[in-house]
Amino acid sequence: MALLTKVKQGVGAASVILGLAALIAPRRFAGLIGASPDTSAEAIAAFGSRELAAGAALLAPVKFGPFLWLRVAGDAMDLGGLALAGRKPAADKKLLAIASVAVVAITLFDLALALDGDGN
Repeated sequence: MALLTKVKQGVGAASVILGLAALIAPRRFAGLIGASPDTSAEAIAAFGSRELAAGAALLAPVKFGPFLWLRVAGDAMDLGGLALAGRKPAADKKLLAIASVAVVAITLFDLALALDGDGN
């Protein structure tokens, strides 16, 4: 199995897990990433829905090259959301920084898959 295929499956599985966590327990998920307690559960769930769909697509046994660029765009949205969350006084800046580093790492994997062309 090619390295990028393994990466694709790993990132896909991680995306499904993160998406489900954000959908099932949005307030707890917000707390785990350092967002302030007043963060909208609906906003967290929306990010979770996008992540779940992106993860499911990565795990699908089809070629979907252009979709990979949507994942990169989604990662940029996630980083923007984390940056906005960090502007709130009640945010945990340390946890937000850790979450941001994780998203940057995932973005690099997504970028490598997108540059590969079809991700398969």
